[in-house]
Amino acid sequence: MRKYLLLLLSFSALLASAKPKLPEELSENVYSNVRECLEYALVNEDAKIYVEAVRGYTGAMANLSILAAALAKQKEKTTDDREKLVKLNKLLTSWRLKLEELEAPAQLEAYETLKSDYNYRLLYLKEALKTRSPLVIQTNFYNCFSAYGRTLRQGEKVRLEHKEPESIDPYWQKTGERLSEIMTEQAGAYAFFDENAVRTVGYLSSGTNLQDLVQLTVDCLAGKAAVDRFALDKCYALLLDELPLSYTYWEAWGDLRLRMGDTNGALRVWKKGLKRFQKDFDFRYLLAYYSPGTEEGCKEAVEYLKDCLEMTGGSAASRISLMMARRYLALGSYGEAYASAQDAAKLARLSRSPTSDNEYREARLFAARLALRYELLDAALENLEKLTINDIYDAEIAEEMAKVRYAMFMKNPASKELLQDALKAFDKLSSFRPSQKGIAAAKAVMNYQAGNMAEARKQAMKELSVSPSDASSLTVLGYVFLSEGKKGEAKASFEAALRSDPEYQKAKEGLELSR
Repeated sequence: MRKYLLLLLSFSALLASAKPKLPEELSENVYSNVRECLEYALVNEDAKIYVEAVRGYTGAMANLSILAAALAKQKEKTTDDREKLVKLNKLLTSWRLKLEELEAPAQLEAYETLKSDYNYRLLYLKEALKTRSPLVIQTNFYNCFSAYGRTLRQGEKVRLEHKEPESIDPYWQKTGERLSEIMTEQAGAYAFFDENAVRTVGYLSSGTNLQDLVQLTVDCLAGKAAVDRFALDKCYALLLDELPLSYTYWEAWGDLRLRMGDTNGALRVWKKGLKRFQKDFDFRYLLAYYSPGTEEGCKEAVEYLKDCLEMTGGSAASRISLMMARRYLALGSYGEAYASAQDAAKLARLSRSPTSDNEYREARLFAARLALRYELLDAALENLEKLTINDIYDAEIAEEMAKVRYAMFMKNPASKELLQDALKAFDKLSSFRPSQKGIAAAKAVMNYQAGNMAEARKQAMKELSVSPSDASSLTVLGYVFLSEGKKGEAKASFEAALRSDPEYQKAKEGLELSR
């Protein structure tokens, strides 16, 4: 049965090459057979099975690509056929990895198959250049260019002698010239087009490499190119009106708007792109990331991020959840913000990516800071303790731990246990940042609250030796003097504290007591 399926796929490929016409509909049986054989090729060690699968794939690709182009031209809203194409492309990525395991003769056989596919697509391109449709020309050039790249990459792996395929370079130039010719004829319909803009359209239409497009954009912004960024922006608008399924151009256009400083314009581009690619992850992520910090912008961002979460997992899901937490916080939805941060931490812990540890840390710190902000000290401490398992610390974590321990002690200054925990936390912070201001001041406050006057004086003087105008330490010192009956010295300390911070309430109260 498998053999007959493979023969059917090969026959489909031949039909596609012989009659490059738009099918009225894509046969579900043909698609299922293609997918089944390609999945089979992944687990089969026989190179011939692999090669037959690739032949079937290229036949299906030819039909699907033409169908996708027609759907774009007809502005159909269905995405079913595009989803099939995406699945087949994902399978192809897996086969490329599989191909690396094959022996040299099998790799050569696969190379010859890919070269044959490229030759077929080159024939399609030659025919397409005779038409007057930029859509047909662009689609066939892109398919041909991609096939050429696959062939060259496979050729680098073959360890036996082989002949290189015909170069794509002359057809790159011919495609650009033909598109420029067509666009020049159509330029009368667009008042903003000048000679430079027409040349740019020709270049963009013939170039499908994102790196080249970005480089051209950079050159335009730097004034090195003949076309300014505003003309280039209009070129993209015209191209995408004609080529709505050119995903690379949507990306480059949005990037251009960002480089122009027009974030709102980029958002409009991505929203239009999302209408064409309704299941796209990247457009949703960009819309969420760059949405304004207004209430409406944050609400939109949350909805886009929810969709992104349904489309991905692992480390990416962790980043998205944390981004959602920040948007919820901006909306004042503190419960949702905390829950999203907790989700981000859990997803990061489950992920095995190289960045998962850092993402876990960032999520826990966000949750701890949020809890501390609203005096949910137990929750803040819980998140920090999960970060410090096995005494794993860094300066940032140590600082947050010191803040939480300080707040817990100040709520219950009679607790010796809480005092010791807080002092240890500040000692830990000091080990990372020995010269940081405020550490001795905090210890002075806590020791005074605990009734340890000698230690309070010592820590206050230590802080004042590096920060002579620290209001907190001056105030503690004033209260120590009061406890000793030295009202004159106390008054001087409180007055010095108020010169440093006129609104410091504890110093005001101390000054009244010292009179």
